[in-house]
Formats: sequence, structure tokens, C-alpha cells
Amino acid sequence: MALLQKIRPFFRWNAPTLSRMLARHLESASAETPTSENYNFEDKVAVVTGGASGIGFAITRELLRSGVTAVNIIDIDQEKLVESEKVLKDEFGNDRVITYKADVADTEQMDTIFRNTSQELEKIDIIVNNAGILDDTNWEAQLDTNIRGSVIGTLLGMQYLSKSSSGHGGVIVNLGSCMSIVPASGFPIHTLTQFGIAGFTRALGTMRLYQRTGVKVFGYCPSFTNTNALKNLEEKTINANFAEDIEEQMKTTSLQDPENVAKGLVEILEVAKPGSIWIVENNESPFELEFPKFIPDGKSDEKESEQSATTTTEAQA
Repeated sequence: MALLQKIRPFFRWNAPTLSRMLARHLESASAETPTSENYNFEDKVAVVTGGASGIGFAITRELLRSGVTAVNIIDIDQEKLVESEKVLKDEFGNDRVITYKADVADTEQMDTIFRNTSQELEKIDIIVNNAGILDDTNWEAQLDTNIRGSVIGTLLGMQYLSKSSSGHGGVIVNLGSCMSIVPASGFPIHTLTQFGIAGFTRALGTMRLYQRTGVKVFGYCPSFTNTNALKNLEEKTINANFAEDIEEQMKTTSLQDPENVAKGLVEILEVAKPGSIWIVENNESPFELEFPKFIPDGKSDEKESEQSATTTTEAQA
């Protein structure tokens, strides 16, 4: 059984046992959002961080195949950036691919890139905050790239896309991973960053924010994917004990292709609701994680249990 399929029943049916906080937030996030099965990519401009390799490269290519006007790739690896730029320009043409070498954790660099992209291409419609590091031995850089990078990309996205600012609305996708949902004992610090990305994304998923800005923010969490990030995992853990934990977990884990992750994102780009978290694994289509509907304040678990028991008794009678 795929890793994340095991948790579906928990999130769907065990809601009464969980915290009752954030009821109003979840109610607003579940309000109706405009959806369409035929998203028009043709006049869209996208920005993809960490887009020179792995999942980011696959997403960039899939967006171009879907017809976006142009994609701006941001990556810190200059060599990979040059290599990927050539491949994509040969396939899709020079005017549809723009590249910038930058550190996603550097606010000034990122602001300059967003501003230049908005001026050169007149707008930004889609932002995919994909850049990430999986390496608990280099945890400072991991925190900067994974958490700070996602926050900077999202806040700048709000600034340049928001209808209440200089934009006309759009979509921001924050990439986490299966560790955004299921903690990995072998990578506790990486798990921290992934939970942070999911929580940050859900906190921005209110209908009030969407209606005010026209910007939809949602999370996309691929399970283990066949990229260089998963090579030599034992060398990226804090010590040998953590390495044993992740080695044991990987024995029962199947890897999916980056192309499946990319195609899945394109499929849900329009239908995903603000604040929603989507899972993609095992080379299958994405599914939305159904978080529990928290019980509003003032209603106790005991009262709900009494009502449930009464209903059961009446039904049996």
C-alpha cells in the first residue's frame, strides 16, 4: 500500500477526536471557488523556483507543453540552469524560457527577479515555489531554502499578483512533500520544514483573502520521487541512528516519476481550492487531503458523543 493512502481514513473519519480550533478558518476555506476543467494556459506567465532539475524541471516542461506564454526559471545551480535552459529553448523556442540564478532565501534577489519578470512579460500568473533541500546535516541552509524561500516566494507573489496591489490575481503553489503530512523519523529537521510549508499554505487559504486579492494559494505534496534529492540519503541524516530509520522506511517505498508529479499539478491547477493540500504518489493522479472539519467552540466532545448515542438508540428502536 502506498505510504499516504494509509492515512486517508484517519483524516476522513477521525475528526471528533482532534482539536476544535480554527473552525471558522476551515469553513471559509471550504467556500465555493470558481473552477474549470479547461484551464487556459495560453496567455499565462509562470515562475518556477528550483526549476533547473528534478520535479521543478518536469513542472516547467509540463507548463510549457500546456501552452503557457513563458516560464521564468529561478535556480541557484548555474550549471544546471544553463543546461536546462538550452534543452527547453531547443524544444519550445527562445522567447518562452527565461532563467535567473538566485538564492530563493534572498529577498532582494527575488524581488528584483519578480519585478523584472512583471516588466518584461507585463504580468505573472502562476508561481510554483518548488525549490527545496533535503539534508539534515546542512540544516541551516535547509531551513532557509525550504521555509524562508517559500515565505518569500509567496509574499512576493501576493505583492505582484494581488488585485489589491499591481496584479490581476493568479495562483501560487507551495510544494511540500509526503513529510508535510507523515513525519519521517530519519529526517526530523526536514519534516519540520515540510510541516511548516503545509501550515503556512493552509493559513493563507481563507476565502476572505482570495476574494480580496484574487490569489489562490494551495499546497502540492509529492511522495517519494525519483530525483537526485533521494540519492545517498544516509549521508544526509544527522547520524547513523537516523540513517537506519530512513533506510527502513525506504524499503517499503516505491518511487514515482517527476513527470507524473508535473502532469498532476497541471491537472489540478484550476480546480484546487485556496488552502487545499494535494497529494501525488505512486505514479497516480493527485488527490486532495481531506482535513477534519473542526468542531466549533462551545460544542464539547461529550455533547457530540451523547447526540451520537441518542441517534444510534433511536435508529435501533
